[in-house]
Amino acid sequence: MKHLSLAEIAVIKARILRGDKYHEIASDYRINQGRIADLKFGRIFREVSPVRL
Repeated sequence: MKHLSLAEIAVIKARILRGDKYHEIASDYRINQGRIADLKFGRIFREVSPVRL
């Protein structure tokens, strides 16, 4: 996920909390749905907090 900024990761985390579907988020950022799950469960980028949408 080197091509994503920390700001984008924060937005992705907010979208996860909002209930957006994994496949929609993954498609928007051209990443694997597994990376979305990794973000949700804190396996990667645990230190990045979600933004307010």
